[in-house]
Amino acid sequence: MRQFTEHAKQLKRMYSIEDGRVKGQGIWGKLPLFWFILFLSYKCTRRCNYCYAYNQVGDEDKMEMSENTFSRLLEWIPEVWKVNNVKVNTIVFLGGEPLLRTDRIKKIMDSVYKNTDGIQGSLYTNGDLVDSVNWDNLEDIQWITTSITDISIEELSRRMKIISKRSNVIGQTIAATMDEYNLDRVIDITKFGIENGYRLRYQKNIYRGSDTGYKKRLLDKYHKVCDTLEDYIDKGYDVHTTFLLDTLVPMWGLESSPYPCGKRLAAVYPDGTIGPCIRDHLFKTGTIFDPKPLSKIQCDMFHNDVTRPDIPEECRKCESKTICQGGCPHDKLLLTGTSSGKSVACEIHKEIIPRLRYLDKLKKTGYQRSIKYEIKT
Repeated sequence: MRQFTEHAKQLKRMYSIEDGRVKGQGIWGKLPLFWFILFLSYKCTRRCNYCYAYNQVGDEDKMEMSENTFSRLLEWIPEVWKVNNVKVNTIVFLGGEPLLRTDRIKKIMDSVYKNTDGIQGSLYTNGDLVDSVNWDNLEDIQWITTSITDISIEELSRRMKIISKRSNVIGQTIAATMDEYNLDRVIDITKFGIENGYRLRYQKNIYRGSDTGYKKRLLDKYHKVCDTLEDYIDKGYDVHTTFLLDTLVPMWGLESSPYPCGKRLAAVYPDGTIGPCIRDHLFKTGTIFDPKPLSKIQCDMFHNDVTRPDIPEECRKCESKTICQGGCPHDKLLLTGTSSGKSVACEIHKEIIPRLRYLDKLKKTGYQRSIKYEIKT
């Protein structure tokens, strides 16, 4: 186990000191309310056919941020932090494969430590480079999500053990996009994750979104995942359901939308442009060289919020509205051409969100299951 870094100590002080900056309510006080999503490079060790970046940037997938743009980014993040008035912020390193340039990750976190009161560090990786990466460059990363891609569960286990041993992470997540291969083995992935104390994050292959056969199989598998989670809760396992299904947050009970999309999320791309969405790499609202950076982040089109005037009335009356919030605007844009209307995953949400709510309640109460949970039809 590695020692706390100075940055980690800084974060601990940040959580405990009241300074008037906006933060989440109650147990959500440590939840980031502002998200810096950094795509420093589109270079990657893989070409996954469900990857948002790979499907959208095409021949630009080798583009890497220039030195001039990177230097500006080091200044830009503290500038945004100073004016956003949010207490808990997070920086998420995406790509491409972030582990290809850990030197830049270190420079960003060093700048954050020097010029802010502290920002959480998170990283998404396919894990291909865990044996050769310079872990000293990642000492300020608190959370790592590893995509299982098409590797075996045994190899995933080996990689995550290396991360646990050599990093300072306080939590690890397994990510799996439900292509046909992972759809077939999702129960085995679920069992592995729970039994080893990892969080789970599954998401549909959006590029199969109009395939009715695929959607039917996906829903069937999600029900089986919920059955498996329920069994493990009954056995006393600490089962996490947060972020289990796409970007859903089943433990969230607030009426207001938990999603920062188009409001408190700044996605930065390798050319220095910025946008309001982690998934849409083509929609840009400005650059990090523009003045008044917060104004460039605001974008009504990407608000994931059931109070939007173009969300149907049926969504406002739905029992799952505080979690679904009408569905991901990007996914609606991609599949329907507009960010209005109900979620493209509405059928799945209506069946799975009540199950996740039930699992969360079961976990909190500690009651043993006496009868099998039945989904309302």
